[in-house]
Amino acid sequence: KFSEEKDSYNWDLLALRFLSINSIVDPWVFTILRPPVLRFMLSVLCCQVNPANQDRQTPS
Repeated sequence: KFSEEKDSYNWDLLALRFLSINSIVDPWVFTILRPPVLRFMLSVLCCQVNPANQDRQTPS
């Protein structure tokens, strides 16, 4: 019986850890995954734009 209670306690503790990490990570995920940021990251990864002259480009 004690083993079952300890397993339940461990699962509860794991769930609490995920919930606390989720509240920290969520705002960052939404900030990073905004469409303008994704387009910029894609262009940098594809070597179309380097970060230094990103401000100088004119929108088309």
